[in-house]
Amino acid sequence: MKKVKLIIGTVNNGSASFTEEKLNQVYENSYLPFLKLIHDCKIPVTMYYSGELLSWIIDKHAGMQMLFNDLFRERKIEILGGGYYSPLFSLIPRKDKVGQIELMTTELRRRFGKRPRGMWITEKVWEPSMPMTMNYAGMEYTFLDEEFFEDAGLFNGELYQPCMTEDQGKKIIVIPLSNRILSQFPISTPEEIVSSILECRSEKEERIVSFLLRGEDLDFSKGAGDKIRRIFELIGQNSRKIDVQLPGKITRSLGHLKKVYFGCVSPGDVGRWSGPVYRDRLDYEEGWSDKYEDTSLAINPVNNQSFFRHFLAKYPESNNLYSRMINIHYLISQLRGDKQRKKSAENELWKSQNHIAYWHGGGDPGIYSSDARAKAYSALIEADKYSRERGVFKTSLVKDDFDLDGVEELIYRGPGMNAFIHLNGGMIFELDYLRVSYNYVDTMARHHEWYHSADEVKDWYTRNAFVDHFLHPDEKLQNFYEMKYREAGDFLSAPYRIEKYNREKKTVLLVRNGNISTKKNRFPVILKKEYSFKRNSVIVDYEIINKSEDVLNTVFGTEINLSFGDPYSCGAEFKLLKTDSESVPEGEVFSDSGVTEIQVNDIKRKTGISLNPDIPCSLWAFPVKTRTGTGKEVEELYQSCCFLQKWELTVSPGKSWKNRVQLRLERS
Repeated sequence: MKKVKLIIGTVNNGSASFTEEKLNQVYENSYLPFLKLIHDCKIPVTMYYSGELLSWIIDKHAGMQMLFNDLFRERKIEILGGGYYSPLFSLIPRKDKVGQIELMTTELRRRFGKRPRGMWITEKVWEPSMPMTMNYAGMEYTFLDEEFFEDAGLFNGELYQPCMTEDQGKKIIVIPLSNRILSQFPISTPEEIVSSILECRSEKEERIVSFLLRGEDLDFSKGAGDKIRRIFELIGQNSRKIDVQLPGKITRSLGHLKKVYFGCVSPGDVGRWSGPVYRDRLDYEEGWSDKYEDTSLAINPVNNQSFFRHFLAKYPESNNLYSRMINIHYLISQLRGDKQRKKSAENELWKSQNHIAYWHGGGDPGIYSSDARAKAYSALIEADKYSRERGVFKTSLVKDDFDLDGVEELIYRGPGMNAFIHLNGGMIFELDYLRVSYNYVDTMARHHEWYHSADEVKDWYTRNAFVDHFLHPDEKLQNFYEMKYREAGDFLSAPYRIEKYNREKKTVLLVRNGNISTKKNRFPVILKKEYSFKRNSVIVDYEIINKSEDVLNTVFGTEINLSFGDPYSCGAEFKLLKTDSESVPEGEVFSDSGVTEIQVNDIKRKTGISLNPDIPCSLWAFPVKTRTGTGKEVEELYQSCCFLQKWELTVSPGKSWKNRVQLRLERS
């Protein structure tokens, strides 16, 4: 039997959703003890750190630079390159892909004087154009799951051999990752794991077995250290059968390689989470099919492809963030002259591309994490500010297909804020306050996930600002919160048309001809909403015209969802003003009537937000929280605060009702 060549190590990403406290905890329990273990043993280890994480470890902890230098000097470690800010390469423009890889390469050379030859692909999400990008950035090899090799038509011994792939004549070596052995680590003994490695040997050829463990999962305080130490001991005892090597050394000695092409592939867990909610239902809850009429969806899911971009279709919030990232990329590409400002803008753009905020799955809440989304939007807003040339930038209101859905959106960019309006619903889906680089409409709806029960609350529209509702007069707050209410009109998320558009005055008039249904009649109604923008204010003028021959009695409401992180832990204060009094609401859910102004003091960002209707309103307010699974548990995460201002209307035939609502942002 020939020796098996073993590549073993860890992948360490940290997480954009980690707090500083959580990151320090993982450092103490996982990152540091693993590095000390490597220092004390003779096994060479392959490792990947995201650029952010590596810089944090070395800069925040004395002695870590020296420890890494010792490991390099003794040739016990090889650190892979990759994207500095852990981007999903399939989502970002080619220039940014190369920029992220080169930034990581520069960081490794600065820290250790060594240039990486191989790289780690974030979440192993692959597209056929990757070889050209990687080769252009100076990379020579990478890793992909053995399942991808099987999908490419390889089998038996070929699953243990690197292959060559290319794009536009640019080549890359791809090393298979042995997921079968990797999956054994949490449940098998060290003896069983090493036995599985030995079983991969062959009499005909030397085979390569590689598995890279997730560094954050190796909690030495819970026994992971003892297990890894024992595995290393057993590998040492079998040194005549197992040759542990670093991938750089292996790839330098390779001869002829089989040429293989991989399609658009994502690991199984990524593909599963991007698909329909029914895919894993049978594995999750026995008897679930009794609660659904169409059980065929469980057997024949709508989407069988493991393709990461499906997340952009599954979550509108993900698509908005992605579209904003692409929008900023093009704004930066138009910068001329000031190279330093352009470089700063690019770096902020790359910060926003951390993959965590764009999807949900595996062991992280991902896009459901308000912190992860806030970090991404903050970086994008900073990049936006860098893109504004002094003396050249002018306030603008333009039409553009921002979210790439074939319909133009309206984009206001002013000196104090940005506002993005979608014609579906005529609602604002992004509202940036530039002084604090924060998107106050960075919200997340309660989407239905596969780990939810059948009676879980699910939003059937996105949580944005100035969402138009027509309600029945007897509707209750609890029903509205639980999505059990009846929408009397057909305006919610429906398309509006642009009737007037004034670029100079920064105003736009949106109109929808719709209907309102009561218990007895159906009323044709025209709803007009005119947006106008001041430096730090959004003003919406409503007009509701009754086109029927009967008196219309209904309740109109405009819903505004604002995100503050978590106001109940971070310290946002609420105050309601009336004509002759003011009050501070008690509890998370509250309602009132005769309200002339809603005031929010966002203490964390030192910002005041006020909502002022011309006509006093009744108010429903409550937090929007999602029950989000992280792979191991389901937790409740704050997303936004919903404010529904509503008015009881009595509109005669041919007459109209008018009102103005103003949202203002200012430093407090």
